[in-house]
Amino acid sequence: MKTRLRYGGFSLLITLFFLAMIILLNILAGIMTTRFGLKADLTESGIYTLSDKASDLLKSMNETVDFIVLTEESRWLSNPTLVQIVDILQRYTTVSGGKIRVQYVDPALNTFENPSFNNSLTVLKETYAELESMAANDIVVLSSRRATKMAASALFSWDYDESYNMRITDVRADQELVSALMYVLSEEIARAVFLEGHGESPTDVMQALFESCGYVCQTVNIATGDIPEGTTVVISSAPGLDFLQDEIRKLENYLLTGGNVMIYYAFDAMEMPNLDGFLEQWGVTVELKLVCDEQYAFASQPNFVGAMVGSEGFASMDNPTANQKPTGIYNARPIRSEWAGGARAGFTQYPLVGTVSNSSYTKDFGGGSPTTLLRESGDESGPFNLTYCIRLLTRDTDGKQVYSNLIVGNAGMVDDQVLYNFGAYFANLELLAGIASDLNPFGESVYIAPKSLAGTMMTVNAGQANTVLILIVIALPLAIVAIGVVVWRRRRAL
Repeated sequence: MKTRLRYGGFSLLITLFFLAMIILLNILAGIMTTRFGLKADLTESGIYTLSDKASDLLKSMNETVDFIVLTEESRWLSNPTLVQIVDILQRYTTVSGGKIRVQYVDPALNTFENPSFNNSLTVLKETYAELESMAANDIVVLSSRRATKMAASALFSWDYDESYNMRITDVRADQELVSALMYVLSEEIARAVFLEGHGESPTDVMQALFESCGYVCQTVNIATGDIPEGTTVVISSAPGLDFLQDEIRKLENYLLTGGNVMIYYAFDAMEMPNLDGFLEQWGVTVELKLVCDEQYAFASQPNFVGAMVGSEGFASMDNPTANQKPTGIYNARPIRSEWAGGARAGFTQYPLVGTVSNSSYTKDFGGGSPTTLLRESGDESGPFNLTYCIRLLTRDTDGKQVYSNLIVGNAGMVDDQVLYNFGAYFANLELLAGIASDLNPFGESVYIAPKSLAGTMMTVNAGQANTVLILIVIALPLAIVAIGVVVWRRRRAL
């Protein structure tokens, strides 16, 4: 009898021990997941893995930033798409060492935890003009300096399926969250001014890129107004009409006091005497020729320059030779740089984009479009430069020594359709982001490529997670208890 009791008690202790170990492991796993973000990302594109740039920024934070999500957390947890954002925000908190504080707030209740605004969303909204239109499912990013917001839809890339229904194709949360974080943490904000009034092409995608790089963007007609004070860069994309002499004077004065100007020529733009003469004074000539390339051309996409940048990304303009040459060149304008004709002294040339090989050639179209784009015996051979940066050491309005930069390139680099349709294949966006970062005097800009949802087959959804939870927390302990009882009954029968 005592032997049976001893064996039975021993079996019961073993069962209880394993049960306690399982419960303890589950508790520890929950703590490690929440506190240290130890989750396996099984998606092909690494949707749940933070980029190195995001991780570096989060680890370097020395002040607290609030991410206020205007919804109940349970709503996003039950949404198969938005649950990804919950996970990403949790990782932000973990990697930042708690510097990122995430709150899920029901906007109907009008309260959130922040005594500086009397814990009231209404007071917060009235304090910042940027938050005036905030609505449910927005994410408000708040620091001691400023605030911004983004809609949940902005964290994804959208496209149409075969039935013309909107669908999500990529996750761009890392880029949007990092951009918002850099914006609220910056001491000062860079400003990009996009010119209008000369038949410029749409710049929606490029403006969105500059905003993602921490800039505030606005559109200005300098024929009727001045370049706003505090402007970091002035951009003209594919002007079809010449600039007035007064506009040229404004650009010249702005450059000579440390400004930055980016001018992108359309491939079919004819001579513009005022603008051409201004560029020649800076040692740059945009030729009335077309660059063609039988080896790397995309015949279905004329007016296109696709840049391929090295694995380390866009190299600084201080080291332009590290920038890899582009591919996908078709109907681009070649740019010549020379110092003849009275060009100013003290400039430094930085060729940023060139043709990829000697297979490139040009055709003169001064008298109209060429009859063929194939190589002919009289065509000039490449390689050719397609984007130049001319840098001048000068002084700003306060007398401080600064650099001004004039960047002249082809509009095929920055066309909205090119950036939107080919952003995933070429590095035009990375190239522009690198330029935006170099020109930003208030900090480094960051470009993070979107992550495709095509490789999410290994993602564990909420239902699967609940199934795993039931199996590990309930079913497995019960199975161990049942086995223990069976062992105990058999030993008792001995």
